[in-house]
Amino acid sequence: MTKNQLIVQLPAAESSDFDTLIHVEETLIQAFSQNNLAVVDGHDIGEGKFNIFIFPKGSWGPVIERVQAFLKLRGVLNKALIVKRLKSSERYVVVWPDKYSGEFKL
Repeated sequence: MTKNQLIVQLPAAESSDFDTLIHVEETLIQAFSQNNLAVVDGHDIGEGKFNIFIFPKGSWGPVIERVQAFLKLRGVLNKALIVKRLKSSERYVVVWPDKYSGEFKL
């Protein structure tokens, strides 16, 4: 891993969820294409989870705030986990929701 990474993880329990999840990813792509804060670098899906990979170009704060705002706009913020990983580490840190006590698995 050579870059800091932000991961948005959403549940993907039903096949009908896929279109909604792709729409969320497209919204994030549009959000970051309008500025130079981050790059959305695709997604993966498996084990009932949909992961969107984002690479911040600078500090975490503005990127996380923008991700939260657009997830809220799409009505999925309350279902999302937002996780960061430093380029120098394999450790994931959950930044949303606040006080999350579960274990994050990719």
